[in-house]
Amino acid sequence: MQTKSPQSLYTQSPKLNQLNILKEVAANAKVTQAELAKRCGLSVAMVNNYMKELCGSGLLEYHRRSIKNVTYHLTPAGQDHLKILQAELISEMVGMFVAAKEQIRDRIVDQAKAELRRVVLIGSGSLAQLAFHALELANANIVGICSDKPGVAGKDFCGREILNASQIRYLAPDAVIVADSHRAADICRNLDFLKDQGIEIIRLDGLSDFNAVGYLKPDSPDRIVTDLLNN
Repeated sequence: MQTKSPQSLYTQSPKLNQLNILKEVAANAKVTQAELAKRCGLSVAMVNNYMKELCGSGLLEYHRRSIKNVTYHLTPAGQDHLKILQAELISEMVGMFVAAKEQIRDRIVDQAKAELRRVVLIGSGSLAQLAFHALELANANIVGICSDKPGVAGKDFCGREILNASQIRYLAPDAVIVADSHRAADICRNLDFLKDQGIEIIRLDGLSDFNAVGYLKPDSPDRIVTDLLNN
């Protein structure tokens, strides 16, 4: 997990840094501090400080055979501490998952010109999974899951079969929810003809205020939701 930028709403905490370091050491006792810095998104100096703190707290111990041959090992207390941190992280992530679903539901509802009764979801990644559950919260009838990616049609997504995007017009939805973080602009251009049939196109990749053409601005603080999903 990489460190977020100073502008991000999500910042790694010292406890998360401890978790990442302990996890890496548990997986590979020969990992170097330089490798830990790269994998944990920290500077080497910060990793060194954490290692000293963890060793001083009795959570880590090291064996030095030479100046270039040092191995690190979790003590029993360190193993217990890692399990506690992992449990705390899972608990917080569950809360973030619930909050993300509610946030996406509210954004979809805010953009919709009328109550959404029949909805097609296009996308098959993490954002689409959140949108799927958000639409369930909104009591919308998801009449189809679609994708225009080659080889994706026919696969399973949240217990539903993915359809080719060419089928959207025949599903007669009120709106199409574009939940693809990487190709939203291209997908929206390809689906623009649906507007002539009275079908709304709602784009989720920005999760922010509307821009001049009715889509969401990509530079919103709320983009943290998709940033988290992609990392």
